[in-house]
Amino acid sequence: MLAALALAAAAPSRVVVSPLESEQLARACSGKDDDTSASFCTGYILGVFDALSLAQDICPSAKKASTRQAVVAVREALRLHPDRWSSAPSFLVRDALKQAFPCKRK
Repeated sequence: MLAALALAAAAPSRVVVSPLESEQLARACSGKDDDTSASFCTGYILGVFDALSLAQDICPSAKKASTRQAVVAVREALRLHPDRWSSAPSFLVRDALKQAFPCKRK
């Protein structure tokens, strides 16, 4: 038990330096879920999508993944989880994208 606590204490914490708040992103992403027009909302979502995909934290299908899928997943999560608006928006977006594009682990 003590070893687990020591490992948890030694684990690096996630640092977010963005002044953007989840509530601000939710306002920017209000509207139709499938609206993928060029906007701050779409750009933010796709930026997080690209970072997670490159890090292999999400596993989108090269043939099936789309901008629409990513935007719909995040807009829905923002709308359904106002209780999470106090967290950093990158965490909320990450969680929505991980659910939409899960990796199959061995």
